[in-house]
Amino acid sequence: MVLFVPLISISTYAQEIRFTASAQEVVEVGEQFRLTYSLNFNATGLRLPDLGNFQLISGPATSSSSSVQIINGEMTRTHNVTFTYVLRATETGEFSLGPATVTTESDQFSSNPVTIEVVADSQGRQAASERTPSRTEGISDVSGKDVFVRIFLDKKEVFQGEALRATIKLYSKLDLTGIENVRFPSFSSFYQQNIETPPLRNLDREVIDGEIYGTGILRQIILFPQRSGEIKIDSFEMDALVRQRTGRRGSLFDDFFGGFENRRIPVKTDPVIVNVKPLPGTRPAGFEGAVGSFSLDARLDPDQVRTNEALNFQVTISGNGNLGLLSPPGIDFPDGFEVYDPNTRENIKNSSNGQEGTITWEYLIIPRSAGNYTIPPVQFSYFDPEVARYRSLESGGINLLVEKGEDTADGPAVAGHVREDLRVVGSDIRFIKTTGVVLKKIDHDLYGSLPFYLWYIAPVIILTVFILLQNKSIRNKADIARMKNRRAGKMARGRLKVAGRHLREDNSQQFFEETLKAIWGYLSDKLLIPVSELNRQNSGSALIEKGVPENDVKKLMAIIDECEFARYAPSSGSTDMNLVYNDTVKILTLIEQSTKR
Repeated sequence: MVLFVPLISISTYAQEIRFTASAQEVVEVGEQFRLTYSLNFNATGLRLPDLGNFQLISGPATSSSSSVQIINGEMTRTHNVTFTYVLRATETGEFSLGPATVTTESDQFSSNPVTIEVVADSQGRQAASERTPSRTEGISDVSGKDVFVRIFLDKKEVFQGEALRATIKLYSKLDLTGIENVRFPSFSSFYQQNIETPPLRNLDREVIDGEIYGTGILRQIILFPQRSGEIKIDSFEMDALVRQRTGRRGSLFDDFFGGFENRRIPVKTDPVIVNVKPLPGTRPAGFEGAVGSFSLDARLDPDQVRTNEALNFQVTISGNGNLGLLSPPGIDFPDGFEVYDPNTRENIKNSSNGQEGTITWEYLIIPRSAGNYTIPPVQFSYFDPEVARYRSLESGGINLLVEKGEDTADGPAVAGHVREDLRVVGSDIRFIKTTGVVLKKIDHDLYGSLPFYLWYIAPVIILTVFILLQNKSIRNKADIARMKNRRAGKMARGRLKVAGRHLREDNSQQFFEETLKAIWGYLSDKLLIPVSELNRQNSGSALIEKGVPENDVKKLMAIIDECEFARYAPSSGSTDMNLVYNDTVKILTLIEQSTKR
């Protein structure tokens, strides 16, 4: 008997050697912190550098992991080892730890150096023996230096239509547990686009005026000013929840039986002024408000067709600027072309670099007459804020040969064509049939009969009903307020349906965003207040004036707070999305019923 055994080749892929050191960039005097060395190979004899002004408290704590992977019969192994030391800072200053070293059977490897800044503790003490108590314990005298928010602009002076980036950043020396009642500025007079910002789950450490703060970005927004002059960005407001000890320190039972509570601290930013300069000089032909840096491309596919065959003409604008505000450039197509409205395709990304990508307009063209044609050059002009001047782009003319197709009548091209569905020209005329016709004599006269009179009366009745219905429809459409009020519930159900899909996919960030959109959109339509002007105060007062019970208004505001908390809090895992979804549906239904009474 022959036994066949499949062979598996074993290898240790020639992976890149990694030996890295990492530690906190900023620490306080007397604070303990971790110094970690990671390597992905077997080694012995780890030797630390001179620790200088840092005291070794413990270590190394060693952990390792290994994995095996088989791909196409080839086995690969990976091995990772981590050494962790606990150090304590003893003096202020900026210190550098040199490379550590390890050895293998054949070689020696060194890690990267590490730089650590040591600052005075929160009371300004310099010695490790004088530790500061936790900021959790004595926050009755919280000041604006303990927790605050700032709005940063990457530019304070721009041209009209030029992009600038606004960053809303949180700073805290306290034990922050959550955020509520987030109220963003309206950014009036700006076209705004949000930059995707991950949920704030952890705060980074930064030194501000010699003190360590936990910091995190709440939101980044690209702003395009739509008018010149000084434009004020209103304050950003929120409530910070901080953890505060309620029992006396030193009792073991305080930590087990609710020795802490959350305290609400309102914070807000100062308004920010942006100086917007008007676009200078005489604007060139083809300028429609584009500001940034762009390129132009135009192409025709194919460049040779028969009459009545469709072809595609594409115009693409690429670059960085206010792409979302661009409109199709004007193009004078030759007579004899049937041209349809362009289809727009956008591939735009909002990032810290601005709004960049491409926008393409696709024209469907059908030549109706044979001949040699030239599609004139596409012209596009924009203002380049980097050099403060206008630039003009031109694609160049494109030649097109149209040959005579089948079933095409001879004749010149006719200007002023009508756009209609695709059809074969020349086959819509039918000859009169002269053979095979059978005529029958009827034995009664239609004149004077009931069908005869109904034939005349019915159109009058139908026309009257149509006019009445049309007039009612016109009145209803003219009453914009009534239309928005009536569609409020329908629009909210549509948004909640999207939120429900995110709920089933366990996508918490999108779920809470869509739920908030549903609530604020419903309130805007129901109360006839623009979303940019809505807030807790005016929406709550307007609902009560419409007869909504105050208790229902409070429940709705609590749902808004919970959604905002879940979106921006450092940890939102405790929020029950199913409960939020059900409560939202229930409370919007109650409000809809109350406002219809």
